[in-house]
Amino acid sequence: MLRVGGIVLITFSILGLASDVSAQNEVDVLRYSRLNPVGSIRTTGMGGAFGSLGADIGSIGLNPAGIGMYRRGDASISMGLHSSGTKVSLINTTDDQTDVSATIGSIGVVLTTPSVNPDWPFVSIGFTHSKQAIFDQRLLLENADLNGSLLGVFHGMAQGTDNADLNDGSAFPFTASLAWYTYLLDPDGASNTEYITPFNTDTTTTLTRRIERSGNIGETQYSIGGTYQNWLSLGATIATSKVTFSEESRHEEIPTEEGTELASWSYVENLDVQGSGLTAKLGAIAKVSDWLRIGVAWHSPTRLKLIDSYNTSIRSVWKDGDVYEERSPEGAYEYLIITPSRFIVSGSFVLGKYAIISTDYESVDYRNGKLKSVDGGMSTGYSFEAENSTVNDIYRRGHEARVGLEIRLNQDFRFRVGTGISTSPYSYASGVLSNPSQFKASLGGEYRNERWYAGFAWNRTWYSEDLYLLNPLIQGSPAHLDRTLGMLSIGGGFRI
Repeated sequence: MLRVGGIVLITFSILGLASDVSAQNEVDVLRYSRLNPVGSIRTTGMGGAFGSLGADIGSIGLNPAGIGMYRRGDASISMGLHSSGTKVSLINTTDDQTDVSATIGSIGVVLTTPSVNPDWPFVSIGFTHSKQAIFDQRLLLENADLNGSLLGVFHGMAQGTDNADLNDGSAFPFTASLAWYTYLLDPDGASNTEYITPFNTDTTTTLTRRIERSGNIGETQYSIGGTYQNWLSLGATIATSKVTFSEESRHEEIPTEEGTELASWSYVENLDVQGSGLTAKLGAIAKVSDWLRIGVAWHSPTRLKLIDSYNTSIRSVWKDGDVYEERSPEGAYEYLIITPSRFIVSGSFVLGKYAIISTDYESVDYRNGKLKSVDGGMSTGYSFEAENSTVNDIYRRGHEARVGLEIRLNQDFRFRVGTGISTSPYSYASGVLSNPSQFKASLGGEYRNERWYAGFAWNRTWYSEDLYLLNPLIQGSPAHLDRTLGMLSIGGGFRI
């Protein structure tokens, strides 16, 4: 029962149809907790495995102790093209969509000053900004045959509701009320509370689904650090996050039942999320020997305050040429998401002036993510007990391992490669059938001298997802999504 329940909850989370308001749920918790940071050219080329190296703009957000390893100032920027590919497959239908967008991956400056304390010869402060996640995505599933209809969900909502409440929008203003206004729901005879639909919603329906998403999590970091007696680097960061996320989901159906007067109908959902958050990070890096460095870092939970703005619409097209369209009112809801903390252990081997091998291990317990209410006019004070219980049931601790290699080809040129794997955040109870573990690869190159540096980096991530377009008890097997995320960056900087 837990497994089936998990499937149903994930289904409604994806479609946003579990209730007649914008549903804040376990999907939101995972969206803002499972990150794919974009670092500097150097950290990206090494697959993000940089937790024990430091002295790089991109390392500060990973392990703040990295700022303590600077001996002179630094200014850096990286930018490039982010690609998001989604291949969706359902029975004999397959569609492939790619979204490409330009973005600044990281930018920052570090200022270093000598200290009067000989045990702490330098103190550095840094101001940096980086993308922690990019949400851009396009999904298309066209002309797929399903054994059911979304209209059946709205029909079930409306049953037992007085049609006067549907007519004035006091009941189900974002779903069933719109179906009533567009003649997709009609009274069953003389009844005021029972309804019929223009076709049998339990028969085969031809469906097209389009989803477009955009947005990101941008993190601004304020850091300070230093190195004690040339062997122990310490650092601390206070980071503020800005969240933007938007989604337009268009669900279109063509009934296949002979005799129906309905040609097609569509349901469109629009969601816009804006928010901000606060995080603290602490880190340490120890120089155990000339060739071995060990690092540890802790990232506190992030407190995100979010506002969802949303609306929906329904359009019905009839075979006699009539077209009806109705839009919902504008809805808004304010709430909190507390993302889980992170713990990172790192080790690196410095092979003289020829090469560096670096490894990171990161652990995140996604069960510790929480939804909370806030005081305000756009909040109802809802407790989110059911949603937080679902988070605890369907998620588990995630693990990520990263390995990076930097080879010094000659005095000025470096070549880098990296790889990594991030385990699935889902438990067995979630009912997820695909493999959401993320597999990662990267490479890069850079010219670097005493004054300035410039180079490129490429990275790619592969994983899979489930997608239910209807209740899984009706649809059966989920649509299968193959996701690829990529970034091609150029960047550089100079020493101050």
